Amino acid sequence: MLLFGHPYVASQPFYHIDSTEALRHTPANSVIALYFSPENLDIMEHLRKNSVRFALHVENAVDAIIGENLGASYLIVLPRDAEEIQKVAEHYLFDAKVLGYIDDVNDLNDLIEMRVDGAIFSDSIIKITS
Repeated sequence: MLLFGHPYVASQPFYHIDSTEALRHTPANSVIALYFSPENLDIMEHLRKNSVRFALHVENAVDAIIGENLGASYLIVLPRDAEEIQKVAEHYLFDAKVLGYIDDVNDLNDLIEMRVDGAIFSDSIIKITS
């Protein structure tokens, strides 16, 4: 299981953006996070063309499949959606890793029971504005 933002495990933060201009304010080689939506397709295309790893917040299996096809490295999901999306990812052999979005270490057990690829703690996502 991958852990991003766990207090005992060193990991790089993810940088949440809402525009390509905001990319200028992120460190080199960082993982970019954004919400899956039609409004962000241009950003996703820019990231893919420039070989920038990115994570998509997705809410359902259809969005997860589209995100995988768009080249996302990670799919960030709420715990309530994690088990369903993880099953789809395993069935279709996604390259993207499914990360359950949690606030507290105590929530990690639920993700472990669901066999989710990893966990990302809310504190490890830094909001960048343009």
